[in-house]
This record gives sequence, structure tokens and C-alpha cells, in this order.
Amino acid sequence: MTRVSGTLFVPFFLGCLAAATTATGAPLAARIDAGNAAATRLGGTDATGGLDDWALGDGTICAVVSDPSHENDLSPTGGTLVDLGRCGRNDDQFVLFDQLANLSLSRAIPVQTIVAENHTDRARLIARGARAGISIETTYTLRSELPGRLFVGSRVTRTPGGEAFFALGMAFGNVQTLRPFVTSIRSPGRSRGFVGPAFMGRGAGAAAAAAVPADAVALVGENLLEPAVSYGVLVRTARLERASGGDPVPLPTFIIADDIATIVAVFVRPFWLGGVSSLGWLELAQTRLMDLAPGDALNIEAEIVVGERADVASALDQFAEDLPVLRARVDDPAALVHVVRPPTGEPVSVIRPRPDGTLAARVPAGEYTLRVVAADGRETSHAVRVTAAGADAGLLATGAVARVRLPRQGPMRLVFVGVDGTPDPRFGDDRLGFAVLGKDKLKRTAGVRDLPLSGTPADPPTAVVPPGRYRVYATRGPEYDVTQTEVTAVTGETVDLHIEPPPRVLATARQVAADFHVHASRSLDSALPNALRVASYVADGGEVLVSSDHDAITDYGPTIAGMGLDGQVASIVGIEVTSEVRTPKAPYTIGHANAFPMVADPLAYRDGAPANEGRRWRDVLADLRARPGERVVQLNHADYPGVGAHPRGFFTHLGSAGTPFDPTVPLTAEANRVLIEPDPATGIRDIDFDAIEVLNGEVLGGYPALREDWFALLRQGHILTATANSDSHGLGSIVATPRNYVAVADDRIAPFDAPGFVSAVRTGRTYGTTGPLVDVRLGDAGPGDRHTGHDGTLQVRVLAAPWVPVRELRVFVDGHVVERRSIAAPAALSIPLRFAADAFVTIEVEGNPGPTYEAVLPGFTPFAFTNPIFVDADGDGTWTPPGMHDDGTGPQSNSPR
Repeated sequence: MTRVSGTLFVPFFLGCLAAATTATGAPLAARIDAGNAAATRLGGTDATGGLDDWALGDGTICAVVSDPSHENDLSPTGGTLVDLGRCGRNDDQFVLFDQLANLSLSRAIPVQTIVAENHTDRARLIARGARAGISIETTYTLRSELPGRLFVGSRVTRTPGGEAFFALGMAFGNVQTLRPFVTSIRSPGRSRGFVGPAFMGRGAGAAAAAAVPADAVALVGENLLEPAVSYGVLVRTARLERASGGDPVPLPTFIIADDIATIVAVFVRPFWLGGVSSLGWLELAQTRLMDLAPGDALNIEAEIVVGERADVASALDQFAEDLPVLRARVDDPAALVHVVRPPTGEPVSVIRPRPDGTLAARVPAGEYTLRVVAADGRETSHAVRVTAAGADAGLLATGAVARVRLPRQGPMRLVFVGVDGTPDPRFGDDRLGFAVLGKDKLKRTAGVRDLPLSGTPADPPTAVVPPGRYRVYATRGPEYDVTQTEVTAVTGETVDLHIEPPPRVLATARQVAADFHVHASRSLDSALPNALRVASYVADGGEVLVSSDHDAITDYGPTIAGMGLDGQVASIVGIEVTSEVRTPKAPYTIGHANAFPMVADPLAYRDGAPANEGRRWRDVLADLRARPGERVVQLNHADYPGVGAHPRGFFTHLGSAGTPFDPTVPLTAEANRVLIEPDPATGIRDIDFDAIEVLNGEVLGGYPALREDWFALLRQGHILTATANSDSHGLGSIVATPRNYVAVADDRIAPFDAPGFVSAVRTGRTYGTTGPLVDVRLGDAGPGDRHTGHDGTLQVRVLAAPWVPVRELRVFVDGHVVERRSIAAPAALSIPLRFAADAFVTIEVEGNPGPTYEAVLPGFTPFAFTNPIFVDADGDGTWTPPGMHDDGTGPQSNSPR
């Protein structure tokens, strides 16, 4: 009996589907609606499926394929696998699976239709799509006789016209959260493991160099997240079926992986020369002669499984039931075991022990080295021979570790620096050894020397460190001093860390410290648990946390309440609208922007995030403005080098012209006027956001260019609030630095005046800083306010904690420096100013980082800037922008008196 379902389902079927997600039974498929959403949607940090998407479950694993009407990160359309996990376990860390024409991330094959089929022994979703002369049918199948295995079949055929088609790319999103382990189940000796070259954005040559002739990959999730998970992908067959008949032709399969994506590449025919052990320019040249002939079909059969630990073995062992079992045990369940093949060191598997210290993996018979990595990073090696009957390596002793008992004296961030040859600790290191060669920096690090403490019972009681001597700093942000001490850690002992909590030395009355750009586990490129994010935020003295996960609406409120931190940190629910796809409407995408506050729709795809792919910014802005309430829309890292085709980064992306914003000419000039084209229906323009992030993380080098962009807009009367944010994704990037100090009437965190906070941000009553605290008044007017009159005395007060050096104050009028002063904090200055015409006034404070500053904020520079004070010089009650000269700089008639 076959039941085919499109949009209508009988109640009996819905009941069966609900049961399938909790107990093993007949696999079932259905479209998600309000009646079955509770039973069909997945839980977990990366679960995005919602109403109108398509669910598949067999009681062991559950999956969601997005509806074609729902975009993804590679296409304005959906129809792709977006959620996968163990049923009822809330462990989804799966990012995305999509399919690419000719291995190009800009050529995702759009899906037009999805059908659900239910048979007595299997259920499947059939997604059909087409692009540029090819058609694809993808089936996602669960079978009752093989529970826990998702079979993915792709069949590609030629349609008339279109471009040549030489390869299909089965693309999986890693996005710095899933670590790919590339190997081969059927052909030992082809494993690259966790180490490989970067290829994303580096051209065809880099992709070829990264390619491995392999058939399997494990995508290992974040071990800090509970429950832990991994995914295994195996290409069973890849064949060309010719219209002329004959036996199917086996096709070459390669896997390309880095920190952003894993692509299984299947070429439409065998290479005439080479293409066996590697890809190179010879093979790339041959692809120009390849195409799928009319009537021929490319057929690929793959499987995806879900592992229950953040390791390789729990995933890939499911494909190797016929291989012998290697068993062992360790004296510390926190250890990690790498299985390598001597003498080459080829990686074979990686195993995390069970809580009782036992471990197992399936490997071919042969000689192996077990490399055991202890919790403190120490390594030991053990040789073992595996026969056809398996092997037991016995106890793999790791030995005692050195521990430091942590203080319970309130929130603080502890920084451990090794001295006298002791290495810095690597807290949070997953010890997988994942590395992408050729990358300057990864936001997700393999370990950090910082430990955030929230001052709650959730804090860890001890920390494991390599034995040796450490200088330990305790910091809590710019309002507090830094304390320090030394501690010696001894193997087999737990020593107490005695350190004074950082004392508060500066007051910030009627101000709150806020970071508008913060990521954690709901973000596709972060795997940091929300509780650890909150702990890190409180530890660094942040008070208002604005969530900005990519295309996911996150509320930290429940986490904050559960940790007992209601009175210390407030949550503003936000989102980072994240455009990644180049389309005719947005030839260089429209970049990234934060919007807050937002309200999540718990049943909707991506929590109800606005669609953004293939649209202009004014379309997205219209969606955001149509939602109830006032909100801030902030353009992020707008001058981000290397994004798109122009060096001006995301300012290139705002309009449909794809040309960079030119701050030296008016908005009405040819280079810029696309930004001010009003939408015929809404009147909204691409440039009608509220704020612009001029300082992002520790990268002060991009600030001057963004400041000039901002000044150019202010001169023309387009007023934007300038902001400073951390854009922190993991513990490797410090949260709440830079930060914004927002002037509010009521600075209590509980109850928190969210509408007042949003209004203050929109009106520019803020300044940004990496350490110095400033207070600026022109008469009675502060940032965001208006001063009336041709004369005024600028009162500047600069404060800084003892560890934050400052050396210079700069005063700007209409974007021109009119005064420089050498200063040391604390400083109080009075600077008379005279204004010939309406103007705006800002200041900057800068210092040189000293040893303590560098220790607690490595890579940063002490720096602060303010938003403008507006001057109504003629007193007519209207602020008239100064305008621009031909050189784009604006008038310079205003000066010190």
C-alpha cells in the first residue's frame, strides 16, 4: 500500500507521525502544520524548520527539509535538508545540505516541488528542481529495515539548453561549527582527517588542492553542547547511466572540506587523464570538455547517519559493521583517543570515551598507534594490533592532571598566562586537531587562555592546566581595575587560586554597557552554549546583551533567569539578517545587518526571520518596519575588506548597482544615488537603516574608512548612530569589547526599560569604547542632543581604569579635526568653540596599550568615540546639515574660538 501526501493529511496519519518521533516504528513523512508541529519539528541549537516545511522520521532519526518557499544560505529558495538529529533528543547541530551545479556555491540548484510518500516499509520526500539546462530529483528516504539511516539519492538529467554541466556538488555547511574529518570507508590510505587547506573563496585551484579521492566524511559537532552529536556521510555509489544502454559507468568522487563547507564532488564522467589520486590543473582543464549528454543520467546514492558523541567513531562506525572492533579504556573519561596508521600517521578515527572510560571503534585489521590526548593537552602513544577478531588495547593511562580551584567571589574573567616556559592553557580545546591551512584567523579557536566566571553555581569549580607557573589576571571590563597573582600548578594536586576580585573604580550613572553584536549556539557559525555566552558577558561587565545570531531570533532571557542573573544582565532579542547569495537584485549580496528588538515566531521557519536573499535592503527594511514596535536596524562591518568584488565591502552591497559607496561625492551622484532610490510602494530606501557599526571587534584599522563614510552621510543630513561591537562568536573573541555606553533615564537592569534603551540608541545618545570612559557636553547638550548658538564650550571628561592608558583627545567639527590635546586620565578639559553655521561635534580618545591591557585585551587599542552633538548655530529651531564641497569633505568654517 502506498500513501502519497502533498498538502492534505488524515488525522490517523498525524498520530502515527507523532509516534514515529518517539518510538521506533514505520518511517513516516509529512508536511509540517500547526496540528503536527510539536511532533515533527526538531529541537537543538541549529533547528530551523517550521510551518510548511517537510518532516521525515523513523523513531531513531528525524529530519526536516525546508519548503521551496523558504530560502537558505546558498539560494533564495529552499527544498533542502536543514535539520537532522536523533528523534526526541534535541541534538540538532546540522547546518545545511544543498546541491550545486558545477561545484559552485553560487549555482545552487533551486527546488520547485516536494512530495511526501509513505509506504508500508519506507517513507520518503522527493524534491525536484532545475537550473540552467539540468533537472534534479533528490529523494530522502527512511527504511524500516535500516532504522537510523537517511538515504539520499540524487538523479541529474539534461534538459535542452543551458550551460555545460560537468559535476554535482553535494554541499554541507560547516560554518565553523561542524569539523569535517575526511576519509574513505572502502579505500584505506585516502584519509586526510581533520587537517586540510582552505578553499572557500580562493578559486578553482585551491578547491582542487583541497580535494581528496574519498567517499566519507564525519561532521563533528561541538562537545561543549549537550547533547553532543556528529554526522556521518557516505557516498555508496556514483554512476553514469547512458541513454544508449550498457552497464552504468562508475564516476570519480572527491571530497573538499574546510571550516566553511564540505563538498562531495561527483564528476559526470571519468577523467581521460589523471583524476585518480588527486585533482589538479590537468583535471580542471578536462572539465571544460565534460557535459551531461541529453538522455544520460547522473545517479548518486549516499547515506547520512547521526552519532551520539562529538567524535568520528560514533558516526562513521555505523558504515563499517563488517569491520573488527578496537576496544580500550582510559583512566580519565575527558581524554580523547586518535587512531592513526603508522608509519605515515594517516588518521583513521577519533574516539571520545564513554562516561565510564571505555571506548570502541571499528577499524580494518592492521597495526595502529593510539594517540591519547589528556584533558590538559599531554599526549601518550600506544601501539596495538587489530586482527579480524578485533583487539582490546587495555588501559590507556593518561596519568594525573594538575588542577586549579577557581575563586567563588563574583563575576570576573580570569586570564592565565604561562611564565618561566609554562605554555598558556587552552581552555575549551576539543583536542580534535582540526586545522585549516592557509587561514589567517578562525573565529572559532581550538582553545583559549580565558575562563569566564558568572559568580553563580554554574561556574566550574576547578580548571585543568598543564603543570607549571602562571600569572593570572582578573578583569571585569573598563569600569573595574585588574588584579593579578601567580599560581603554581602541580601534577596530581588541586591548588587554590587566591586572587582579589576586580574592584570597581569608575561609576557610569544613567548609562548601561551594551554590545549590539553577539553570537552563540543559535548562530550558524557559532557553537558556544548560551549559558557560557551569558557567563562570559557578565564576567566582562556587560549589562545589556543584544542577540544577533544569523537569521535566528534568540532570547537569552530564559538562560539569564535560570542562572539567577536577572538583576545583572538584560536581554534584547535581536537577529543578524544575513545575505549570502548573489542575485540580479543584489549582485554582491546586501551584506549583514542587525535588527532589535525582535519577536520570535516559535512555529515559523527560522523563528520568523525576514527573508533576505535575492532582495534589496529596502525590501527587507520594509518587512522590519511593518512589524509592531520601534527597533534599531544596524548595518554591520560595512567596510569589510574582501567581501564581494569591491574593497569597500558591504557598502557595495546595499543597492542593486553593485558599486561601492563613495564618501567624496553626494548621495545624489551617480556612484551613490541607487542608495536613495525610494521603493515605489513603501517609499523606503536602501540606506534607511538607523545605525552603522564603525568599530567591529579588535580591528581598529577599518575604523578610519568607516568614520569617513559616516561623516559623509552626516554632512548630508543622513543621521545614523555609530556603534562599536564585539561581533563575538566564541570564547576566542572577547564579548562586550568594544561596547556602547547608552545614556538612559533609568539604568536599572531589573526592571529594564527596553523602549527607553531603543529610543536612546536610535537618537545617538551613545558612545563606543574599548576602555576609556568619556563624558562630553556642549553647554547642556550631550551626544544625540542639540546645542543652540554660535558659541559654546565643549566640556570633556575622560576617565579610565588604571590599566587603560590614554594619550590623546581629538575634537571634530563637521568631521574635521579642530583640536588635539595630549592627555592622561583622569582629564577634564574646556574647549571653547565658535560656529559660523549649523554643525556637528564629535570626539575621539586614544591610547597605547600597556602590558596589562595587552594581557587582558590582546589585539585591542584603548579607544573611544562619541556620536554627534548637533549645533543649531542660527537658532532657527532646525538643524541644517553642513553639506559637502567638491572634495567631499564639507565646510571647514567652524573652529575653536
